[in-house]
Amino acid sequence: MLNPNLTQEEAQWLLNEYAARSGGRISGETMDKYFVKARTLMMGKQAERPGCACMFKSFVMMTNSMFNQYRSEIEVVATPVVKKSGRKKKVQ
Repeated sequence: MLNPNLTQEEAQWLLNEYAARSGGRISGETMDKYFVKARTLMMGKQAERPGCACMFKSFVMMTNSMFNQYRSEIEVVATPVVKKSGRKKKVQ
């Protein structure tokens, strides 16, 4: 289940920043800056960073899978809510 407390700003980060880096090179820096952060945002609790580089690939694959699974929900959260301002009814 996607984090129910995901904010609009966090959802936009996932779509704009994380999605652009999700297929890129995996290093310690990108692991912390993108993959651990993305999983933390989607789960709503701190994700544990893999202990060694040999585990990076599976962590990245799982995080990408999670993102793809929740993408439509993330897009809904990221979309600003526009309030309609229609004509007000005259009260008599």
